[in-house]
Amino acid sequence: MLDPANGLAPGDPQRMAARIIESVDTEPAPLRMVLGSQALDSTLGVLRKRIEDFEAQRDLAASTDFPAGE
Repeated sequence: MLDPANGLAPGDPQRMAARIIESVDTEPAPLRMVLGSQALDSTLGVLRKRIEDFEAQRDLAASTDFPAGE
């Protein structure tokens, strides 16, 4: 286990490898895996920001639709 205070991820490589191997038997198999709580928190933060950015483009996206009735 690495010390996150030193900027290193706290993930356990042996546990990560075990979860990857176990995923082979998962139905449906995961398309993507985020391993480690620090990695998950970071990934969710990025995705939330990306969704927020897309939501802000709602009017722009709608402005490119065909007008109603055409």
